[in-house]
Amino acid sequence: MIAEAARNPDLGGLTIAIADHCVDIAMTGGGMWQIPLGPVTLHNNQIRRDPPHPAELTNALGLVHDYFDDIIVEAPMVLATPSVMAVGNHAEALAHVEIGHTDVPPSYSILRADADEVFRTLVSEQRSVRLANPGLEARHVDTLIGVLCIVLAIMRRLDLGEIAIHVG
Repeated sequence: MIAEAARNPDLGGLTIAIADHCVDIAMTGGGMWQIPLGPVTLHNNQIRRDPPHPAELTNALGLVHDYFDDIIVEAPMVLATPSVMAVGNHAEALAHVEIGHTDVPPSYSILRADADEVFRTLVSEQRSVRLANPGLEARHVDTLIGVLCIVLAIMRRLDLGEIAIHVG
């Protein structure tokens, strides 16, 4: 699950740990849930074309949204979270691409408008072009669109303006 050092410090805050095949979600002060898909799962099963077709992206976003809605049904207090922090190497990869290099400042947050812009840019590019994006490591070129689907689906469902990204 989520390491103590990487937990959102805000009482009632959510920590979303993005792993290859799942997203672990923990609420500071209690509550743990899991979305049984991650960026690798989305890449392997939903986002198959290069560049992805709009229907693939809609389906990927919808799957994450539906799983997150199941969490909200079980724990409506999730809707009142004061903040969300994403952790893990996939979250860090998103920060690297948004910033354009791998030196992420402490207390970094990605704005929803910026996440949307990175998403719009990457989904329109073929893999070979995505590789040239500053900050994007080759090991994340296939999964970053899935990461964005996860982050944006949660941001949209919670109507968040930003999400913190823990680096380290």
